[in-house]
Amino acid sequence: MNIVFRTDASSIAGTGHVIRCLTLARALRERGAVVSFVCRKHTGHLCALILEMGFALHALERGDERQIAGISSPAHASWLGASWEQDAAQFLAFLETIGLRPDWLVVDHYAIDYRWETCLRPAVGRIMVIDDLADRPHDCDMLLDQNLVAQMKARYDDKVPPNCRKLLGPQYALLQLDYAERRAHIAPRNGAVRRIFIYFGGADTNNLTGRSLRAVLSLERPDIEIDVVVSAVSPHIDAIRQQVEDRSNVHLYSGLSTLASLIESADLGIGAGGATNWERLCLGLPSIVIALAANQIPVATELERRGLIRFLQDGNDVDEVTIAKELALILEDGLSNDWSLQCLTVVDGCGAERVCAAMVAPGAVHLRSRPATPLDEDILLEWANEPTTRRNALVPAKIDSTTHHQWFQRRLENKAGCRIYIAETDEGLSAGQVRLERVENSWEVHYALSPAFRGRGLGRQMLEQALAKFIDEIGDASIFGRVKSDNRPSLRVFDSLGFSAMFNEQANVVTVGKFVQRKLTQPTPKGQECK
Repeated sequence: MNIVFRTDASSIAGTGHVIRCLTLARALRERGAVVSFVCRKHTGHLCALILEMGFALHALERGDERQIAGISSPAHASWLGASWEQDAAQFLAFLETIGLRPDWLVVDHYAIDYRWETCLRPAVGRIMVIDDLADRPHDCDMLLDQNLVAQMKARYDDKVPPNCRKLLGPQYALLQLDYAERRAHIAPRNGAVRRIFIYFGGADTNNLTGRSLRAVLSLERPDIEIDVVVSAVSPHIDAIRQQVEDRSNVHLYSGLSTLASLIESADLGIGAGGATNWERLCLGLPSIVIALAANQIPVATELERRGLIRFLQDGNDVDEVTIAKELALILEDGLSNDWSLQCLTVVDGCGAERVCAAMVAPGAVHLRSRPATPLDEDILLEWANEPTTRRNALVPAKIDSTTHHQWFQRRLENKAGCRIYIAETDEGLSAGQVRLERVENSWEVHYALSPAFRGRGLGRQMLEQALAKFIDEIGDASIFGRVKSDNRPSLRVFDSLGFSAMFNEQANVVTVGKFVQRKLTQPTPKGQECK
């Protein structure tokens, strides 16, 4: 595949957009994709980093600020450094120059909306948008929002085309590979705080880094080590260097390729409510969060509601006294084991692999089946309550967590009456589930794919493998399924595996059945269909 990213970093927009695009780009490159970037050379750009990481780059020159001064839509239009028409024309000229029609165009930019995307659509295969704001419409085939906010599943319903695939939530957080590797060995924090990690990203214009550092130092705790990360182009870096002079317990870093080792070694974090949220949560780090921008407030509010962070609201309203008071309370009480453990449940570090799997060609995804375990409870509930799954379910009501927990425990314990299989990719990513439940002398089959793997022709592969595993375990069996008559994709999957439509149980429900033998490809014996 050929994939082109359109994203920017700047002293105003920060570095997060480019960093997460680089994470996805590296994962795609490992799968054989040819990846390039188009970025504008704003103050604070990361063009050198992109080239250093081995990606092709087409750099756009900074525009005339006077030409974009009056542009007010979308809200961050000025961050583009040109009008959307100028930027789109420059991007099209770049594609024409290199003679390339990319399979995917990935857009990660708050200043770009449906107008720019519609203009580019004829020149590219498919468009993927990475967004956090949900404040403007998009013309895209896939949308990724790695955040966690109230009413997350519905926030793009009126902002993307009906057939757009939505990858929503921190399970898709674009973290570097080392986070998943470190998470597997991380120990939950507990008890006294011995090391604090401070980082506010690449656009800390209000110097919350310095403010937080002063708050920590005011507590006069030389026994606590402090790691501070600041951008090399920060206008406050010299002042911060002065703060840490003669402080042997304060360690200042800049230009790091990853924050993972510092997050892993810390007991408590202090930082912004942007992408670093997911890095801290992935490694189970309890944190005090201060919002750098309005779009971070809904995310931080939801994380605090779930008991995952301590949120001190907007950075414009938070002074060092407020930070010091909150910090003093935590240091006095110590860290509870539950706080860190809760953080570890939110992000597993495999988001980039999930997004890659959603982008690559269907034939490139190989699935295997394994029995479900208690650790699959949360992902099964998430899949069950996904809007498309609920629409296709015979009982469409949302399932609450308590009911699901009790149901799931009973099913795992009842091997004679129920088998649940999880489909995984070769990388170990959960792609869907198949469940078989005994009904008298037959077995009723249910299945569902993760949203990230839908629309890729994987339903047949997943169901076929699970049924083969099931028959290997119990022997020949009569198996049937019930499908809504308007659920054409599911009906096609069953038909491709030789299931026959037996009768309409209700006006809108089709029952399909088959007598399955040890070789799924063997013809169904006449008269042995499921009745």
